[in-house]
Amino acid sequence: MYTHISRLFTVVLFLFLFNSSTAAQTIKGIVLDAENGEPLAGANVVLVSTMSGTATGFDGSFELEAQQGQELQISFVGYQTQLISAENNLRVMLVPTLSLEQLIIEAVRAEDIDPVTQSTISRKEIEREYQGEQPIFYLATLTPSITSYSESGTRLFNGGQMRLRGISQERINITLNGVPLNDMIDHGVFFSNFTDISGSFESVQVQRGVGTSTNGVASYAGSINFESVNLENSEQGGSIQTGIGSFATSRLNASARSGLVDDKWAFYTNFSKIQSDGYRDNTSTDSYSFFFSGGYFGEKDLIKINAFDARSKNGLGYLAVAESDLAVDETINYLNENDKDDFGQRFVQIQHTRLFSEDFTTTSSLYYGGASGDYFYTYPDGNGGFDQINYPLRNDHYGLMVNANYGLDEIDLTGGIHVYRFDRTNEESVTPDFENPYYLETSTKVEMSAFLRADWSTDKVLVTADLQVRSMELSIQPDYLFLGIAPEGDIEKNWSFVNPRFGATYKLSDATSVYASIGRTGREPTKIDIFGGFSLTNDNYTEARSDDFGPEYVTDIEAGLKANFQRLAVAANFFYMDFKDEIAPIGEVLAFGVQKRENIESSYRAGIELEWAYAPMKELTFTGNATVMQAEIDAFTDANGAEFLNITPIFTPSLQINESVEYIIGNGFTVGLTASYLSEQYLTLENNANDVVPSSFVTDSFVAFAYKNAELKLQVNNLLDETYYTSGAMVDVDFDGANDEPGYFVNAGRNFFLNLTLNF
Repeated sequence: MYTHISRLFTVVLFLFLFNSSTAAQTIKGIVLDAENGEPLAGANVVLVSTMSGTATGFDGSFELEAQQGQELQISFVGYQTQLISAENNLRVMLVPTLSLEQLIIEAVRAEDIDPVTQSTISRKEIEREYQGEQPIFYLATLTPSITSYSESGTRLFNGGQMRLRGISQERINITLNGVPLNDMIDHGVFFSNFTDISGSFESVQVQRGVGTSTNGVASYAGSINFESVNLENSEQGGSIQTGIGSFATSRLNASARSGLVDDKWAFYTNFSKIQSDGYRDNTSTDSYSFFFSGGYFGEKDLIKINAFDARSKNGLGYLAVAESDLAVDETINYLNENDKDDFGQRFVQIQHTRLFSEDFTTTSSLYYGGASGDYFYTYPDGNGGFDQINYPLRNDHYGLMVNANYGLDEIDLTGGIHVYRFDRTNEESVTPDFENPYYLETSTKVEMSAFLRADWSTDKVLVTADLQVRSMELSIQPDYLFLGIAPEGDIEKNWSFVNPRFGATYKLSDATSVYASIGRTGREPTKIDIFGGFSLTNDNYTEARSDDFGPEYVTDIEAGLKANFQRLAVAANFFYMDFKDEIAPIGEVLAFGVQKRENIESSYRAGIELEWAYAPMKELTFTGNATVMQAEIDAFTDANGAEFLNITPIFTPSLQINESVEYIIGNGFTVGLTASYLSEQYLTLENNANDVVPSSFVTDSFVAFAYKNAELKLQVNNLLDETYYTSGAMVDVDFDGANDEPGYFVNAGRNFFLNLTLNF
């Protein structure tokens, strides 16, 4: 008996010791980019035997219950998957896959480690926020220092504008796959012309200040680069989205992806239809957009076509409404119900990427962009009726860009050239005699630019130098019949700019880095600046022929810190922008609600920008950003001789804060809340305390339910039903030629949007 008990005890002890030695334990590790050592947040770490796993934190770290020696699979989009044996303190270096498609966007973007003040928004982040609205509205929440306003009051569709660090949209470089979307003569981007295009974006990068060289108008306030959907890594499938909301808003969006067929071909297409009455009177929207992308993927060559065609019919609401009128009816619109625009925009890009070797690649793009449509303005005819003027225009934009990259062990060289021609036709005619315009003016702009960027890197240090050269000519063909004077030839304007930039990044550890940069760039005035309005008349002809209105320049200093820990990611940036002859608004409104701008000899902007993300648990995430800014005009004398000293520029808030919290309840339910604060903004250079856009605090919320391939999401905007504004202008209430009181673009009270997504 004793012998049997002894043997049994020995077996139990052996099994216990064996199990103890092979019991699961907490395996810790970190996943990094093998090329630059940057942490890969969100990489998948899976235990092969059970297919259970986790995702890396903001610093690339992970913890997983596994036995020593068990097989782990480490994967991340755009990187080669690795299989490794589990052991403690793993350091996994994932190697980027050589993606021909990715080379296209790398040529025109900054990387995470570059000494550039930037925010890059992934497709996943876009999808979490996006319900069809224009990019200017979701970027204002997701990135620092952006403000926006909506002419319809919905923050979804119709007209709208954005500002970056208090600087208007016309001074922001905006591109799609590196191709300029800006109107090259007036520099604006009219997102209302191609509503609901963000569903076809793979990512968005916002660079603040003087960033890396880019094509088109100068990266003056900053640049925004949209990347179209990635074909090479997409799976076969698609989605149908349908939504309804306040103000009779409806949306239908359908997309389809082929995936990679025969390892050589891939296609993507998206169609959208949107209708809305708008919140303000007579600010309806009826729009459609169609996007297509297709590519051939060879062993060393990629040929890709991106194209979109879109059209939008909008009721116009470009005039700010006086505060006293808003107190009576906040949906009031001063414009006539027949004041509408009907504009279309189209775009075609043919890209070619050639991989000559792992060290040498080229990317080329041939593109066309165009916009055309009608723009109606109705006014009393003096006899109790109304007359109407149409302001149609057409743009045609042709361009070619070629970039090359050559990489050595520690030095990486990137260079490129960009040439384009931009043709514009402006007309004015009395309805319905559209075939016989009383005003016809054409203009052409031709530009050639080139850049060279050199990056020197070691394990700890990255040093980059960037030099861009731009040379351009604007030729305006006046309507001398309208002017009633003898022809004097075209009005010619020529500008050349040399834009240098230098920066460095130092890695303190795998999780933290610091950077600093200094850059200088110049930017030409728009045609509206040169005219002081929209048409060439006898009143401004002499001034337009002169060179009194000159270009603007900025010297930009940026310095920042980036830190990524397992549950916390933080980025902090200091900036100082020193302007010379800044082309800034002065508070006077031209036609169509556009602010008049003048050269201001000396001014600056300085501030601190913060971004953060904190995940105390997998189900709970806090994200946010903030900007504290001081801006000052040293001295300015207006056309009437009034002198302004040490004043704050208009539309420049001193404080912005956005904070979002998202919680995964379980069983498919997710809830979220966003709160945004915007401090007051002056409307005049007098800095009168009464003539301001008041500060605002707004909350939005959502609840989403996902089940298998379907998701239902309810978005409730302005949850607390606040009356608030983000932009405005002074208004001449009694029409005596002097502004009497502030006016605003009102935003809607509490409103909702319900969206259903079906994936297949």
